[in-house]
Amino acid sequence: MGDNKEVIKISIWGRTAHFRIYGNQNFCDSYPLPPPSTILGLLREVLGERPPEPLILAIKGGFGGIFFDYRTFLGSAVASDSKKEHWIEKIVYRSVETKPLYVKVLCKPYYTVYLYSPEHHNFYLTKLNNPEGYVSLGRSEDLAMMKAISINAERKVAKKSNKIKIENSYLPEPVYGAAPMFLPTCHLNKDRNLKMEQLYYIQEAVSYYEGEYWETADKDRFLWLLEYKDTEKGNFPKVLRIGNGKNFS
Repeated sequence: MGDNKEVIKISIWGRTAHFRIYGNQNFCDSYPLPPPSTILGLLREVLGERPPEPLILAIKGGFGGIFFDYRTFLGSAVASDSKKEHWIEKIVYRSVETKPLYVKVLCKPYYTVYLYSPEHHNFYLTKLNNPEGYVSLGRSEDLAMMKAISINAERKVAKKSNKIKIENSYLPEPVYGAAPMFLPTCHLNKDRNLKMEQLYYIQEAVSYYEGEYWETADKDRFLWLLEYKDTEKGNFPKVLRIGNGKNFS
């Protein structure tokens, strides 16, 4: 059982996607793939409840192209007492910023999420194919389609002679050609504070991969990324680093 697992393969596709990278002041950049926190939010919307744990995720995919939208945003304002020279009151109202921002939009996105939760396998499979809510790839206008199937995944080990590549994927550890990224992995509390974790993204591999990987019955390859266990009790998600030659036991 350790080298073969029945997992859920979730295929998601749409016309546009945008996964905002926070912190940019004059440009709304986007992650290339939905970050783990977005996947959790998508699952919650589709299931109609908090995704049951334990839960293990892998995320991969791509897009057909990029274009830039030019948009205005709703903002907020803060009032102050100039005599006392400090902020005394925060007033939030719906107003449009005076400087519109460029927004990076991903065109024709397609993503695959692998989900392993043996205790709740049938629940996930049933709910994902009969969703409670709609699927959105970032913004509310980025509507998407989704399909979930049950599929077998086998643990394998690649050596130099195997000549395989792992591409278009988030990775738990660096490989040659992968870029480090700080990704939101979960919400820590009801105030929606984000837990950030350094993970890695590879689009097009420039060398062959060596090490453990997982391969599905339809010959797709991936690495497990994160494990969620008792996060409702305050536990952080666990990054599934490759230890002792294994990505996940």
